[in-house]
Amino acid sequence: MTLTMQAIIDGAIEKTGGLGLPDCDSWKEGLEILLKDHAREQRLTERGWASVRNRYVDCLAARMQVDDWHRRNPALAQQPVERPVFILGLPRTGTTMLSYMLEADPANRSMLRWEAYNVAPPAAPGALRSDPRCLAEVAKDEMILKHAGKVAAAHFEPGDSPTECVHLVAQDFRSLMLAVTTTTPVYHDWILFTDMESAFAHRKRALQVLQSTNPGRWVLKMPSDALFIRQIYKTFPDAKVIWTHRDPYKAFASSFAMRAGSRPFSEADENRDYMKHHFPLQLALHASRPLEFARENPGLIYDLYYRDLVSDPIATVRKIYAWLGDDWTPEAEAAMRGWLAANPQNKHGKHSYSLEEWGWSKEDIAPYFADYLRAHPVAE
Repeated sequence: MTLTMQAIIDGAIEKTGGLGLPDCDSWKEGLEILLKDHAREQRLTERGWASVRNRYVDCLAARMQVDDWHRRNPALAQQPVERPVFILGLPRTGTTMLSYMLEADPANRSMLRWEAYNVAPPAAPGALRSDPRCLAEVAKDEMILKHAGKVAAAHFEPGDSPTECVHLVAQDFRSLMLAVTTTTPVYHDWILFTDMESAFAHRKRALQVLQSTNPGRWVLKMPSDALFIRQIYKTFPDAKVIWTHRDPYKAFASSFAMRAGSRPFSEADENRDYMKHHFPLQLALHASRPLEFARENPGLIYDLYYRDLVSDPIATVRKIYAWLGDDWTPEAEAAMRGWLAANPQNKHGKHSYSLEEWGWSKEDIAPYFADYLRAHPVAE
């Protein structure tokens, strides 16, 4: 079975009611690589082909809607995205917990999951969680918890809660998300080294749309921003970056377990082979690239340690506010404490993982993180 570029284009045009293609063709390169990978590998099930087709149509349609909204509202391009906060690091290092706590502060603004593919038109002022598109996404949450409990135990995002910017950069078909959920070896390696300028430019344009009706200082989470940290400062020169640190052996094993659960459209053994071959280098680069950048730019990045966040989250976040130069308010603290009380660890079940189940030991993985651990000795 094959999937063609034209089929994706036709699907996106139909979904958007006849909107034109994006203003630039940067999105084509990544999509072409993905489609060639799928055709070459032939690992998708029938359901997998349908899922991939729908995902790519959604990505392109969302991109077309953002570009159309900017064409009709040209002043948006001049609106600054001021002092955005980026949370990055190895996957499974507390980025989600931190993003949810910061989003609880009314002064902050996060992209909610329902907004990721519904950027334009933006929600009406004050309607971020009452927009019909939000309510429709939230209605799906119960089904997700019922039929994907193992995945939810590892990572669950309600439809009206913060999500990752992997979805926005996917609309330029430059996203690690597209490399880890299906078997796409060439695309996987390409995304590690490709120029992300066009993807980040689209990301900024999407944020300009969203903030036009519901403003606030952006708090954005995407662990894979660690791979592209230099592009953050090129696109957002006044960005503030928080780098989360955790025992990389635990993060490594947890990441593998979570990603294995999110790859349902090919054979399990093939999944494991693909992951074991491609993911170790990718995860190592999550640590090495920000480490290199931090050495070149001392003091520019805030180091946040997972053990501190878990043991005393409020005190840890207060230190972040001091670093940011932001006011710590009673309203922010009360909202964060409320979120913590409502979301205890393992709320949706315990996430179990180990290196051994993948046939590895710490000694096998150590070379990937040796330099990182000399700078951040967080391994237990």
